[in-house]
Amino acid sequence: MNNYTVERAVAEDLDAIMSIFSSARAYMAAQGNPQWQDGFPQREFIEGRIRNKVMYKIMCGGDIAAVFSMLDADSDYDKIDGKWLTDGSYFAVHNVAVAENYRGKGCARYMFAHVLNEAAARGKDSVRVDTHEKNLPMRTLLNSLGFSCCGIVLVGGNKIRIAFEKLVK
Repeated sequence: MNNYTVERAVAEDLDAIMSIFSSARAYMAAQGNPQWQDGFPQREFIEGRIRNKVMYKIMCGGDIAAVFSMLDADSDYDKIDGKWLTDGSYFAVHNVAVAENYRGKGCARYMFAHVLNEAAARGKDSVRVDTHEKNLPMRTLLNSLGFSCCGIVLVGGNKIRIAFEKLVK
């Protein structure tokens, strides 16, 4: 079992993080998933996430094994074609990417366990996340972790995504 830890990303991590996103884009394309094929997330976007202290890294030894963003809320989630499990407070998880040599080694499971524990510790009611309909690895993971499919949201005003939520209480 890998010994993972979660740390807040810092500016010095930017090149390594962008490399992980580049690899993730190629992986998604090979899987037939068009998500992120427009170059998202761009360097400036991730710089902002780091500056705003919402970008995290999963460390294994000295390696950045995975990255993700954790926000207190997301205005894209204000409207849903469907219904959220709760109207309460939540963490929104975004920008999840696992380094190529850590895929299939439990990084994403560890990350979601960490976020759910953090949500409970901070008095949140749930964790929400969205993904592209063709992102089968993420959809399979979310289902296996007990997340419920709640409907469809528009991310960035025009990107259709499947929305998931899991209660923490």
